[in-house]
Amino acid sequence: MNFLFPRSAGLAAAVLALGVWGARAEETLQELVHRGPELAGLEAAGLVVEQMELTLGAQNSSLKYRIVNPTAAPARTTVTFPLPEIDFSDPDAAWSIPGADPVNYIGLAATIDQKPAPLAVTQSAFVDGKDVTAALRRSGLPLVPIGFFHDKLAALTPDARARLVKDGLIAENGVDQAGHPIYAPRWSVLGAATRMLDLAPGQSALLDFRFRSSVGVARDSVLREPLRSSKELAAEVERRRADYCLDRAFLAGVDKMVSAAAARRSAAQEAAALPPDEAIAADAPKKPQPVARIFPEANVAELQERRISFDLGAGAPAAPVRQFRLVVDKGKPTRLVSFCLADLKKISPTAFEMRAADFRPTGLLRVLLLGPKD
Repeated sequence: MNFLFPRSAGLAAAVLALGVWGARAEETLQELVHRGPELAGLEAAGLVVEQMELTLGAQNSSLKYRIVNPTAAPARTTVTFPLPEIDFSDPDAAWSIPGADPVNYIGLAATIDQKPAPLAVTQSAFVDGKDVTAALRRSGLPLVPIGFFHDKLAALTPDARARLVKDGLIAENGVDQAGHPIYAPRWSVLGAATRMLDLAPGQSALLDFRFRSSVGVARDSVLREPLRSSKELAAEVERRRADYCLDRAFLAGVDKMVSAAAARRSAAQEAAALPPDEAIAADAPKKPQPVARIFPEANVAELQERRISFDLGAGAPAAPVRQFRLVVDKGKPTRLVSFCLADLKKISPTAFEMRAADFRPTGLLRVLLLGPKD
């Protein structure tokens, strides 16, 4: 996974009074907002979305569609799959970019009826609404500045860099150890993958899109005590409650992980202080005891928040999807998961499912995963 310009995160300013959390907040990565393809073009061509299946995972995600041509005429249309927009103009944003390819930066791949379907990927860059794609390409700079972007920027002549600064494409953002200016991009990137789809009268096709998940990461959590009860962090805690529909069971699970980790650390410290003979006796099996509610200031459980965002409404068809299925896989049984959807069914130790008929996808789905660091 790539991440860009990991300077101070927005949360840090709100929590400077709490040194433990404040230091961790600076290690925050922001997730990109995923979305599906534009389906309005399919409807305009007379096609019907019979089935839609969305699977969101901590590493990989997928979208499957069963498309039907119920008409008496052949149908041809272009399927357009917009990539997540990335705004590099905010110097405090550290984006979680899951792929290494600066063009297809989510590793999007497609099949049609289980056969590979190559995609044509295009990109454009904008500064204040002005298309600056050509200027960046003339400079030899990738529109998504990952990999060797800074080396390519350093290889430009001083005049070329000065021209980029003057045109508002890059801006100074500190200095390196040698005192030389560090430059950051100031543009936004829009990308899209396209594929032609042909369906004969009465024919159906299974479109399967797979991509790597952009996962936001915070290497601590305001949802653990004593941070959760801090007045300074109250607004941040309430925002998470609203965004992810957190309930008492979720917060109780957080408290349980913290208390268990604190108890293990305390027991290890006590055992280390004992003489060798007593330490051996202390290692003997004991009857399990209830875990005391202990909430140290330090993140002894090494909790991390992971976030995935998917815009269900973007590109959704005007007509309801006849059969809709959503699967959220938290990746590890030890992680907690929460998001704002009802009628969920647990289908594996890590996955939850929702099914609906005549469903209208709408709104931004935010998924929160919380557990010990990997």
